[in-house]
Amino acid sequence: MSFSLRLSQLDPLPQLQDVEYAKFIKYPDKIFAVKFVNRAICHRSGMSDDDIGREVLIHQHCSKHPNIIKIFSFSGDHPKWLFMVMELATGGDLFDKIEPDIGVDEEISHFYFRQLINAVEFLHNRGVAHRDIKPENILLDNSGNLKLADFGLASVYKKKGSVRLCYTPCGSPPYMAPELEHGDQGYNPGFSDIWSCGVVLFVLLTGETPWEEPTIRDPFYRNFLHNNGNVLTRPWNRLSLPALSILRAVLRPEVDERSSISQIRNHIWFNKVNKFATEEDLCKDGALLTVSLLENLHIGLKDEELIQSSLDDNKYDSIQQTFVSTQPVIDMAAMINDEIEDHVFAQSQQVLSEREKELHFKSLDTERETIFKAVSKDPAILQFSSSSRRKNLDLDSMNLSSAERLTRFFSILPLDSLLSIVTSALNTIGIPTSGIDEYIVSETSLKSHPIYISIQILDRRKVPLRGSLKISRVENLSLKKIDFIKTRGDPLEWRRLFKRITLISREAVFIDDE
Repeated sequence: MSFSLRLSQLDPLPQLQDVEYAKFIKYPDKIFAVKFVNRAICHRSGMSDDDIGREVLIHQHCSKHPNIIKIFSFSGDHPKWLFMVMELATGGDLFDKIEPDIGVDEEISHFYFRQLINAVEFLHNRGVAHRDIKPENILLDNSGNLKLADFGLASVYKKKGSVRLCYTPCGSPPYMAPELEHGDQGYNPGFSDIWSCGVVLFVLLTGETPWEEPTIRDPFYRNFLHNNGNVLTRPWNRLSLPALSILRAVLRPEVDERSSISQIRNHIWFNKVNKFATEEDLCKDGALLTVSLLENLHIGLKDEELIQSSLDDNKYDSIQQTFVSTQPVIDMAAMINDEIEDHVFAQSQQVLSEREKELHFKSLDTERETIFKAVSKDPAILQFSSSSRRKNLDLDSMNLSSAERLTRFFSILPLDSLLSIVTSALNTIGIPTSGIDEYIVSETSLKSHPIYISIQILDRRKVPLRGSLKISRVENLSLKKIDFIKTRGDPLEWRRLFKRITLISREAVFIDDE
């Protein structure tokens, strides 16, 4: 597929400080992702146009695999921006759909681990190591198939049977292989990719990383080393023996003891039949996979869960906090259904009196059935529904294209009440919302101009976590949708943040009581 795309065909670009920017386009009857790279910022950081071009060439070289994001075109004609046209992963982040500290069913973990290994083996057979395998770079297509993304750190390490060592440590600490601590001595990036795949499998099975970094400074990794991988405490003791067996084979600190991909393929756990997979290891039934994948997602809104949350007095460190009127979209999973638009705010807020609020809720009685029909088709509502109530939801209409982002809830409260509750929740956990009063909208203007509150914090591991909280109205209803849109950071950490804010804001969350 070829493109003759010009920047003038797209909407004007906003002024951004980030090196990368992304949006999507229809061309003419399909939707593609377009990733923009700011030339000036790259040059200031020591990266040349050739370096960026090298990423594109490597990605194109490895693009023809069903579990790797495809890149279709690249252009460097614009003086300020380089851009790449890529496949859009309409299913969003895989790890957005995984419950922290719980994980997913072992059969789903097996399905995605096989697809990940298939993708990585394809890369290695072409002489390329990814070097940044982590949840942020694992997306889903509309059918639920895994898509490995972001080749910014990829390297050609093998040619004509000769292996070239890498000397630059890179990646995210929880997913990096231990040999990268002394990366300046040289390491085989193919084996470090395999280690990262093992950590991803652990996170799929348990909903948490085994350690924060694979060094003796980390007590969990130190315990892992001390026991030669035979850890008997949680969450290791929740795993089945076959799953433990393959994890221990892959997570070998000594590279020469670590399983190769061919050895992984011969493992009994890897070779078991999977009900979700075709013979080609692609998804057999997208609807079944969607419901099964989301089965463990749960946000309890009961008193005891709020009390338990209040015992956790840890607060987030804010990097920079502002109330913004445009959405900073960077990673592909954040682009779905969030078209770039001009957000113009009304200058006065519609403050409802008690009488007006009473009338507001009376009018909702006639709307309730329509509202329930709307939310029952949204996979995000599953995380608030008990097993007994799930049978009333429209499970057949749910698919991963509508589940691209599950970090959201709905509300029927008046806008002023909703804003008060949400901003108070953000403040409670240490996220300031100063300046929000300067940009006030009315119920009417919210229909066409959503509210965005920027979130820029450090997560529990002191790693940047960036995104925005978006408040919008569902078309033709008084129902509001509150989306937590991640633009940078670990999807599991973003979901933890979403759950905590949602629990504190529980009186604003719409749940049908029937």
